[in-house]
Amino acid sequence: MEFTIVGAGMAGAFLALSLGREGHTVTVYDLRPDPRVASGEGSSMNLGLSRRGLDALGHAGLRSEVDALVMPMRGRLLHDRDGGTRFSTYGDGGILAIQRSDLGALLVDAAAKVPGVRFVFEARCTGIEKDTATAYFVDQTTGKGLTAKADVLVGADGVFSAVRRFLQRDERAGYTQEFLDWGWRELHIPARPDGGFRMDPDVFHLWPRGDTMMFAHPNRDGSFTCSCVLPFRGPRSFETLRDAGDVERLFRDLFPDLLELVPDIGTWFFDRPTMNLVTTRTTPWHHEDKVVLVGDACHAVFPFLAQGMNAAFEDCRELASSLRAHPDDPGVAFERYYARRKPNTDALAEMSRRNFAELRDTVRSPAVRVEKALDVALERVSGKRWMPLHAMVTNTTIPYAAAQRRAVRQHRVLRGLGVAGLAAIGTALLRKRRS
Repeated sequence: MEFTIVGAGMAGAFLALSLGREGHTVTVYDLRPDPRVASGEGSSMNLGLSRRGLDALGHAGLRSEVDALVMPMRGRLLHDRDGGTRFSTYGDGGILAIQRSDLGALLVDAAAKVPGVRFVFEARCTGIEKDTATAYFVDQTTGKGLTAKADVLVGADGVFSAVRRFLQRDERAGYTQEFLDWGWRELHIPARPDGGFRMDPDVFHLWPRGDTMMFAHPNRDGSFTCSCVLPFRGPRSFETLRDAGDVERLFRDLFPDLLELVPDIGTWFFDRPTMNLVTTRTTPWHHEDKVVLVGDACHAVFPFLAQGMNAAFEDCRELASSLRAHPDDPGVAFERYYARRKPNTDALAEMSRRNFAELRDTVRSPAVRVEKALDVALERVSGKRWMPLHAMVTNTTIPYAAAQRRAVRQHRVLRGLGVAGLAAIGTALLRKRRS
């Protein structure tokens, strides 16, 4: 079959690689420059590779190349306001930090080497004809119009997908889009003069402060990519930070240990754009046997479980599997793909929302820390029959919806154990008082 893919990001490039290796003809169009030659521009949280993404990249034969680009993070290091730290392990496997530009260039390069796969960059999608799998583009350099007609048109063009917008026109389609009341700006901790790291390099650094938080991922060059998450409005928010002095005062109060790590923090802060945090859900994911969506184009999620890219890779593998299962009927293949993925991406959206609250606030709660410690202890003594939710999401390929259901059951058990424990303590104290 012949495919046109709109979007050469993680999902689009990986899908092009997968389809090309199965003998399909694939042309990928993207608004941005070729990542193999373009310098990284704009803000982007570093990506977190977990078991799901690693399995997909290993299946594509890229594991050794990826291993050369990642920084392992064995757990989460919480930074208190007084400078103290607490470590929380990710368990077996952990998470690998990788820069988006590095992985994007690797995937495009690998796909472009497959016969029948080609890329067209700096081309903006201006519309589609969904009944004929035709897409229209404008070359951003020359202004010339381009037309691409194929057997199947794939929308892999991200959270604000043009393909999705045109696909849903004149359809009884469902679409929800939710923005958090928080946004983020990227900051940068440079390497030491000798190239070394200024903080522990093998952990995810987190500064939870209620309505505000900071986190940082290590990079191979000794630096850290940081994200400052703030409300858009309120006493400590983007709207109250008007100059470099405001930023320095905020950090001196909430993140004093970062002041000496981020040079000229006030100037850097205002040089970066404020980015939104958005989650979307949509239905349907395809139009007959002609158009289909993957990745953020059909299910963007908040980034706080580091699963957006991993979930997109799972989409691509499921879509390729469904096409193999129904090679003569893409419409049936697309419906199978949707039925298998939609419940899991909905579950991931809900889990990502909940994890945001945990990261910014409840990790500071002693009760929650006790519950999590018990969660980990039960995992160790149960031979994996008990697994914390984060471990199921990060260290396994258990479907997201199944992991969510299992975590709900386990949480009920933990609450029961907590109630039983409190009752036992209360009974003991009462007996002691009576005696």
